[in-house]
Amino acid sequence: MERKRLFLTKAAFFLLGPLAFAQTTVHGIVVDNEGNLPNALVYIKDTGEKITSDTDGSFVLNNVHDGKYQLIVEYKGYDSMHIPFLVSDKKEVDLGLIRLGSKPKENNIQEVIVTSVYKASQARAITMKKNSNTITEVLSADAIGKLPDRNAADAVQRMQGVSIERDMGEGRFVAVRGTPVQWTASTLNGNRMPSASGDNANRGVQMDIFPSELIQNVRLSKALTPDLDGDAIGGNVDFITKTSPNKETLAISTASGYVNMSRSPTYNTSVVYGNKITNKLKFISSAVIWERYTAIDQMRNIFNYGLKDKAESYSINQLQLRDYQANRRTLGFNLGVDYEIDSRNKLYFKGLYSQYKDGQSVRETYFNFDNKNVMLQARHADYITGLYSMQIGGAHQVGRRMEISWSLSKARSEFKFNSPGNLDQSERGYPIVNFIQPMTYGSLSANGRKYMAMDAPDGIGDTGEYTLPYNQQNISADKLKLNQIILSQNHNSETDLRGQADLKYKVSDNFELKFGTKYNNKEKIVNSSLLVWMPKSSLGVPGAPVSYLNQFNREDFPYRGGFMNPLGNPYNAVIIDQITNGQIDQMYNTAVQNSLGLAQVSTKDSNSNITSSYRGTENVWASYLMGTWKVSDHIQLLGGLRNEYNDVTFWGKKVISDKANRAEDIKDNKTYNVLLPMVNMKWNLSDNRILRLAYTRSFARPDFNDLNPGTIVNDISNTITQGNTKLDPTFSNNFDMMFENYFGKLDLITAGVFYKDITNLIYKDQSVVNIDGRSYTFTAPKNLEGARLFGFEFGISKRFENLPGFLKNIGFEGNYTYISSKMNMPVYENGKQTGTMSTTIPNQAKHIFNTILFYETSKLMLRLAGNYKGNYVSEIRAAAGADHYQYFDKNFTVDLSTSYAITRKVRLFIELNNIFNEPNRYYMGVKDRVENISYSGIRGQLGVNFNF
Repeated sequence: MERKRLFLTKAAFFLLGPLAFAQTTVHGIVVDNEGNLPNALVYIKDTGEKITSDTDGSFVLNNVHDGKYQLIVEYKGYDSMHIPFLVSDKKEVDLGLIRLGSKPKENNIQEVIVTSVYKASQARAITMKKNSNTITEVLSADAIGKLPDRNAADAVQRMQGVSIERDMGEGRFVAVRGTPVQWTASTLNGNRMPSASGDNANRGVQMDIFPSELIQNVRLSKALTPDLDGDAIGGNVDFITKTSPNKETLAISTASGYVNMSRSPTYNTSVVYGNKITNKLKFISSAVIWERYTAIDQMRNIFNYGLKDKAESYSINQLQLRDYQANRRTLGFNLGVDYEIDSRNKLYFKGLYSQYKDGQSVRETYFNFDNKNVMLQARHADYITGLYSMQIGGAHQVGRRMEISWSLSKARSEFKFNSPGNLDQSERGYPIVNFIQPMTYGSLSANGRKYMAMDAPDGIGDTGEYTLPYNQQNISADKLKLNQIILSQNHNSETDLRGQADLKYKVSDNFELKFGTKYNNKEKIVNSSLLVWMPKSSLGVPGAPVSYLNQFNREDFPYRGGFMNPLGNPYNAVIIDQITNGQIDQMYNTAVQNSLGLAQVSTKDSNSNITSSYRGTENVWASYLMGTWKVSDHIQLLGGLRNEYNDVTFWGKKVISDKANRAEDIKDNKTYNVLLPMVNMKWNLSDNRILRLAYTRSFARPDFNDLNPGTIVNDISNTITQGNTKLDPTFSNNFDMMFENYFGKLDLITAGVFYKDITNLIYKDQSVVNIDGRSYTFTAPKNLEGARLFGFEFGISKRFENLPGFLKNIGFEGNYTYISSKMNMPVYENGKQTGTMSTTIPNQAKHIFNTILFYETSKLMLRLAGNYKGNYVSEIRAAAGADHYQYFDKNFTVDLSTSYAITRKVRLFIELNNIFNEPNRYYMGVKDRVENISYSGIRGQLGVNFNF
């Protein structure tokens, strides 16, 4: 009742406030020839109050008395603009569009120095960074368009301290300062985006479903403020969608290209249209489609790291050869509507929809050295991921000193396997068919096991960067017997409902208070099962038919031009034609199954499937109090407290092992409260030198899959995954210092250090268990006592405009981040912990750097960009020991883009990605012991932009 009364009081104050207080405001919108200018510094000459423009360039100055004034607008890359105005009879002043880049008029507007499209984008990013209250990195939309970055992850990898994880050469997950991807909050217009994916793995959002063309700018907050969600140990990456323009705008981009690995074309088209319907109502809309074929060739070794015998733990159980082809299509739509009731009251709507289809065709050959057979597996499926977000909100000036903003939003992400097409939608999944043939192998050690020579007791084994099978018989279609058909079903979703209100009160010219509250209801639903059919002949049924690969329709393998070409095609002698996708789909027809003599051995009600589905809800009530104190003209303090109360409930099933093998419903609940103090200091040492200091406390919630109360057994991948509903969140005390030096016209040097003291770190321990003579990889999440992370970063942006001739058009951007971390892992011997050992935080790269060398004139733009990520631990196998940890090897990719302006409105461009075909490589313990190496090839496209 008390909460309801408080809400009604606030509502009445909000509705009646504009009528109760007379005030004089001065407002306008700062723009340039490229669009709205966010974070412009706006103030009245000889007064202490300075404000920054909003994301759409708008600003409002309150409490201006009658008199003559001069407004000053500052933006990096432009000369300061001075605009005289008059306030009389307490009437509000509308300055309209303040256009930077205009010619001088009545000596009021100074000539500007920005002369090209790219300089304008750089001016936006640098100004937003300089005028921010915290340690922030900014990427603007037009800067994104200057590099061949077609999704959100590829775009943000250029920012200082950011690295990405790739899938088939395309960016997928974003990590900040080398921390795990789930430690970085990815938000859309200030709200966490829901995550649904094929593995339901973590809270990290798949950024490859989000086209970069829908982005207005990206803000990375490395030090949080109390008004931001607190679950962001690495940082908060906020993707801000396009805002409404102040005049009719139409931009069209279309391109076509080629992917070398798949030897297939690509297509990309985007349209942006916006207009001002009335003086109060305006909108922006955009649409994009990007269709391409991608591919990877992969070799993978599966080691016996779970064996007790130390020498045998380095042996290779299985060699996997895998050829991926994927037809990918990204669709995106965005709509933004802004309605200005008056200068003090605004309403808005933001809507976004994105769909990502990943149509995979995979052909695999498994050489099973321990089981003495070879298996061919063919699979294909459409992965469908959808994301939509709708948000309505408003901002209102109430009285002379108060501002209230609010928003309501709903966002949903949904994933499903959507094959084969001949099944009903509710029954579709991921179809998999495999065939098996007995096999003997050569080049084995005296103990009969397969090794790399460096690990073999007698030195017999492989010596190169890849493993060869040395099979003693030919792999033949008339000897490969149908072994299993499988349908992996997965349909999961995540839905967020949110409400938020913020109240800002200006106590004085030097002190501002801000209070806010936010409620988020998240629902996670996972429906998953693994259906398996086997020939009755393999189950011992007399007279049942036996089927071989040569009885089915087959197609050329490998697809489109060789397999593992960069290694010299070493596997050409051991790969054969495989079954077609159409033939795979037919096997899920009941009549065909009967003719093949197949029996279903795993149903949705099987013990191994019952525990795979679950539902979870997470309710979070957050509130904060924040103050901004301008101590002097040079020092500003921003600090406060944020509190988040979390209530998590999971519903699942467990199997009771008795004579009936009963399934029992289980429900588990966990509540916890987090109190997060934060303080940021901004010290303007001079007009162009800033020192920033920050202490913040933040946390990372456990992943949903880690909280699943069931135990999931996958007999196909030989894995067992067990959840833990009692996991505690990971906490971090963060200390940051950053120095920024702005010089020249658009030049910048930054240098900083950071330290994170981490407790309750969550890691996924891997071990190998033996069940009925079969080895399974067992994964379970656990909390550790603590960890530490330290790093420093350096960045530079420099244009050499003082050099003679063509050299004045050259510029360079670069940033480097060093990270060192330490945590203590348990050490086991014969299944019992005997002590601890020191290692790094999983998925934390020690070295990250980005470089961009560019040449630019008013017509020609050429950019060469490199992105480097150092090696890191990707999987911890505590029971096996550090020699068996999996590491990701260092990776350096190089991209190229160039464009030429035919006219002011038409520009041609060429984009090339991964021009040196850099592989993704994993190893076990030491670099010479390769676990996985994959190549995604080069891709490029040629296109044209039209801006009207």
